[in-house]
Amino acid sequence: MRLGVGEPRGSLKPIRIVVVGEKGTGKSSLIKAAADGFFHSKVPPLLPHTNLPSELSSDPIPATIVDTSSRPKDKGKVIKEVKEADAIVLTFAFDRQETVDRLSEYWLPLFRQLEVRVPIIVAGYKVDVNGVYNQISIEQITTPIMQQYREIETSIEWSAQDLNQARDVFNHAQQAVIHPLGPIYDQETHSLKPRCVAALKRIFRLSSHNRHFILNDAELNDIQVHCFDKPLTHSQCKEIRKSVQVRCPQGATEKGLTLDGFLFLSTDLIEQGRIRTLWTILRKFGYKNDLRLADYMIPYSSFKREADQSVELTDKAIRFLWEVVYELIDKYGVTNLGPHEMGYLFQTSPESPWNEAPYKDAAEITKNGGLSFEAFLSLWSLMTLIDPARSLEYLIYIRYPYDPSSAIHVTRRRELDRKEQNSERKVVQCFVFGPNNAGKSALLNRFIGRSYDEENRNGSAHEEHYAVNMVRVTANTKKTLVMKEIQYREDGFLLSDESLAACDVAIFVYDSSDESSWKRAIDLLAEVAATSKDAGFEFPCLMVAAKTDLDSFPMAIQESTRVAQDIGIEAPIPISSKLRDFDNLFLKILTSAEHPHLGIPAIKSKKKRSFKLINRSLMAISMGSAALIVGLASFRLYAGRKQS
Repeated sequence: MRLGVGEPRGSLKPIRIVVVGEKGTGKSSLIKAAADGFFHSKVPPLLPHTNLPSELSSDPIPATIVDTSSRPKDKGKVIKEVKEADAIVLTFAFDRQETVDRLSEYWLPLFRQLEVRVPIIVAGYKVDVNGVYNQISIEQITTPIMQQYREIETSIEWSAQDLNQARDVFNHAQQAVIHPLGPIYDQETHSLKPRCVAALKRIFRLSSHNRHFILNDAELNDIQVHCFDKPLTHSQCKEIRKSVQVRCPQGATEKGLTLDGFLFLSTDLIEQGRIRTLWTILRKFGYKNDLRLADYMIPYSSFKREADQSVELTDKAIRFLWEVVYELIDKYGVTNLGPHEMGYLFQTSPESPWNEAPYKDAAEITKNGGLSFEAFLSLWSLMTLIDPARSLEYLIYIRYPYDPSSAIHVTRRRELDRKEQNSERKVVQCFVFGPNNAGKSALLNRFIGRSYDEENRNGSAHEEHYAVNMVRVTANTKKTLVMKEIQYREDGFLLSDESLAACDVAIFVYDSSDESSWKRAIDLLAEVAATSKDAGFEFPCLMVAAKTDLDSFPMAIQESTRVAQDIGIEAPIPISSKLRDFDNLFLKILTSAEHPHLGIPAIKSKKKRSFKLINRSLMAISMGSAALIVGLASFRLYAGRKQS
């Protein structure tokens, strides 16, 4: 939607209603009749933008009506207006079957092609009052179309003989924007949509303060006062319970309403045409039109940070998540959180936050497809790190009982960590660089307990791949390690300065059996180290010699160790993902993060380097009786160290 119309704390901007349809279907006449209150026998072929006064609507929000041309050459202008619409009125004429056919043959497919997701009101113009067309109802014409195109909100007929109908068309369009039916109710099944059920469950749980989740009269009255500033009498509460019990026996007891009863009442409001009442309740509890929490519910200021700061869960939030898990364990008698338990946990959320990349398959899964508490907490830590707003949003959905800003804290800048020569971050992000086929994906798979050759199911080749797990640092301490695989492209794939700033430690993985892989990895290290140095976001770097179960290329260990020593980083760490031999790699990454002043490559800044005397060809360096070919970047690193 173009405007924030009808959303909590939104400004009362005019609703933009665009009228489209075939020539001769009464577009301009409809607008004129609604605006002026009488029918015009002669109307210009195209009206200027028309403002409807707010008093014509049941909500004090004005509307701007946009007329559109029916000429084929103006299609581009029509498309532009449709894309900017808050609602669309699509017209046809009862006496012209071709205009009815064009609804499903042209207009509605066009809206889908344009991915227009706004309410559509179909308005039928009855011109022959005394003839055969008066015997046909609009439902007979539009019902088959509405079954195919669920985005149609409603259909209305109008004529020059009943001007109220003209205003009703736009009033319905306004109401469809302010109080949309689509997000909350499935007209085909006559039931609440899942997101609406989740929102109402959260409202019910927030309002019911007893262990049995019964909404008693006092709590029902609290909702009434909170939403409508008007209390219910005792007799009114009793009447509501009685009415629900008759029509939904499991919905009420002598003590109050059950969740079933609360959902039944909400459905009944819609079926009585009182959609506005239900939306008032939803918005008072912080929901916007897509049934997600409005921005004002999320304390964005609590995680404002510099590029080299990160966001972590507080101990208070972790304790809350522990309590949530224990509640699930107590309820279901499980030792891990499977799909059923996760469904219960997120039943008051629009959906599970981890169903899609980058979270899906980013944590270790138990044998029966569930999550251990450590994996569960790791996913929360990952979400808090890369999208703190989403993390806070979902903590609110699952009814975090404290001020949301108390759930997270911003870490100290890494620049200060380097000066203090210490970092106390509990969540460490490691960027995993390396050429193709170096073993990066296999490393991430093994880190979260997957098989060596399992495909990375975390998304497409263009998406960010993560793996997150907890690693024991001392006998009593564990930290969360986030491994982020950086996709390699031959044309270069360096991240922006701000993206690099999020890196606590970088590892450069190469295939120890392939000399060209080593050369590309050291070239990457040179480029990344120089870029981060120029940006002021330096971080420790480690080289990782993967696939040690294969034969190394000649002089691999000697040369790689020498280059590492020359630039002031640790010798390459040998690993074999296939054999699950990691030489304490994950602990070494965390140790490097704790001492961010160490392990930073000694390399000259790009800004200070001169490349005039160095070409891109490979350079030969003599080592005793052996001739070893290394990449240009290796020479840069070596030379940078010697000249410093």
